[in-house]
Amino acid sequence: MPKLKPSDAINESKGEEDSTETIPSHPTWSGSISIGLVNIPIRAEPLTIEKKVSFRMLHEKCKTPISYKIFCQEGDEVPKSEIAYGYRLRGHDYLVFNKKEINSAKPISTKLIELDKFVNFFEVDPIYFERTWLLIPDNSDRPYALLRKALEETNLAGIGRMTISTKEHVVLIHYYRGAVVATALRYPDEVRDLFRMPELKDLPEPSNDELALMTKIVDKQTVDMNLSMFHDSYREKIEAMIGSKLKGEPVQIEEKKPKKPAAKSMMEELRKTAESLK
Repeated sequence: MPKLKPSDAINESKGEEDSTETIPSHPTWSGSISIGLVNIPIRAEPLTIEKKVSFRMLHEKCKTPISYKIFCQEGDEVPKSEIAYGYRLRGHDYLVFNKKEINSAKPISTKLIELDKFVNFFEVDPIYFERTWLLIPDNSDRPYALLRKALEETNLAGIGRMTISTKEHVVLIHYYRGAVVATALRYPDEVRDLFRMPELKDLPEPSNDELALMTKIVDKQTVDMNLSMFHDSYREKIEAMIGSKLKGEPVQIEEKKPKKPAAKSMMEELRKTAESLK
């Protein structure tokens, strides 16, 4: 069996020409990875791009942007210099902190990711994955290439800490599609404990017939993983509306069609679904 790499789980389109993406000149973070006495200067850029259409609220009558002012509940406008931070205790009781006190708790940016522990990448629960940065060599081609090859060959990932802005992230340093990347992990107390969910306790055991039909339905609809089959329909429709308005054309509003009523029983739903897939 061929060795599985993190990139093998993602399908790539074939027959396309290679393209080089320009990395922005201002990195999100720059520093070094250290493994013992080996130092690898790098800079970090977000690996993912959030695509969305943004709107600014306008006054419909004069088409000018709406701005906000800050008021306290007494009705007085509050300048930024008079804003404090309250930790709510109960009712209207607060512990009051000033900005200097809050800032004193922020982590120190060390610009160094120290790796002294490595784990099997595939043993990390993906529910802890938060976001990923692409790590780019910064006049460190040889040590970077060595680390990349070692991570690719072993399927191991280093665990370290990386401070960006005001947050210290626990990161996995691992191989991904010809690069070394840093994936931030959520802290354990940021993931809900499912064993404490009362709704998941004492669930009924499916019957053999129900399980057989459900397994048949799942098997019939099993396909190779290909995310390109999915699209952000909301963003595409908004972009189409923008195009129409730019041309002076009326916006076409689709009517929402109600869903068909469900079958009377779960077995009936399963049978009808299985029959529709023949």
